[in-house]
Amino acid sequence: MSNEFKNNTILGPINSWILKILSGYMDYLFGKSKRALFREHPKTVVEIGPGAGANMRYLRKGTKLIAIEPNIHMHANLKKSADAHGIHLEIKTLTGESIDLPNNSCDFVVSTLVLCTVRHPEKCVAQIKRILKPSGVFVFIEHVKADENSILALIQNLMHRPWHWFFEGCHTNRDIKGILELAGFSTLTLEKYNAYSPFVPIIPQIRGRATK
Repeated sequence: MSNEFKNNTILGPINSWILKILSGYMDYLFGKSKRALFREHPKTVVEIGPGAGANMRYLRKGTKLIAIEPNIHMHANLKKSADAHGIHLEIKTLTGESIDLPNNSCDFVVSTLVLCTVRHPEKCVAQIKRILKPSGVFVFIEHVKADENSILALIQNLMHRPWHWFFEGCHTNRDIKGILELAGFSTLTLEKYNAYSPFVPIIPQIRGRATK
C-alpha cells in the first residue's frame, strides 16, 4: 500500500470495513483460483497486504502467517480472522518495499490485489524475490492494465483518479504483468483473463506463480 494512504484516519477504517463485508463475495469471485494457488502451501506463509484477512480461509489450520500490512486499521480484523481460522499471526506494519525478513528465508509468498497499491511495485517484487529461498514460490492474483485502445482501458483511465483516492492508492491501469515478466524469476507461469464483476476497472486480471 502506498505510504501516503497507509494510516489515513478516514479511508483506512472505511476500507477495512469494506474488505470485511465483501469477504464472501470476493470468495465467490476468487475462491477457486486461490484454492488452486494455495494448495500444498508450507507451514509458514508470508502475505503482502493481507487486508482484513480474506485469504486465511484458504490456509490450513495451524499455519503461521507473516502479514506485511502497513494499514493499522486492518489489524483488528486481521486478528479476528486469524482467531476464526486457527492461524498463528505475526503482523509487520511495513510496506511491501521495505520487508525486514532475511534474504533467502521464505518458502511461500502471497499477493492478491495488492501490487496495484504499493508506491514502487518493482521494489516490492524485488523484495519478494529477495526473501524467497532458492526454489521458493510466489503466488499472485492481480488486476492489470487493459489492452491498449479497448473500452476497458478507457474506463480504467477515466476512473483512475477517484479510484486511486478512495481505495488508498490503488492504480487501475498499472502494468503488473510487465513488472513480473521483468523481475528475473527462474520460472513464471502467468494467465491473463477477465474477471467480470461490478468492479469494472479491475476486470482485466492475471494469476499465477513465480519460482525464484
